[in-house]
Amino acid sequence: MKIERGTKVLVDTNVLLEASDEARRLHVQSLTLFQNSLRDGVDLFLCTQVIREYLVVATRPIENNGLGMILAIAIENIRQFRTRSSCVAETQQAGELFLEWAARFGTSGKKLHDLQILATASTAGIDVLLTANQQDFPKPSPVTIFPLSEIEW
Repeated sequence: MKIERGTKVLVDTNVLLEASDEARRLHVQSLTLFQNSLRDGVDLFLCTQVIREYLVVATRPIENNGLGMILAIAIENIRQFRTRSSCVAETQQAGELFLEWAARFGTSGKKLHDLQILATASTAGIDVLLTANQQDFPKPSPVTIFPLSEIEW
């Protein structure tokens, strides 16, 4: 599938991790996303939660399912991602929507993190969430979930 020109896309944490780790299966797709988004007229966004999650996983030791990066490199990676994307902050409106959706979808545990990302996207007027883990999001989703593995250029 191709993301249409003019689409606003919130990039999930795992897409950033794919871009940062050459050993990951979708490394090339994630790098291509950042390299081609401007040319293709796709507006990329990161939310503050995704940035936090990226820094947590990137700096966590490899033996604890992290990337084992030093903090300075992880922060520089975020700065590089931000040259090709805009940042949206979590808002009170997103927090209220998150609570509404948690009750509606019966979401609990770790999946609540992902539901907050969707609420942030929705209240920011973002059309699509791009992720390598589409199974982590409710079905049906209130925001279009686009799998990184299906992206075409």
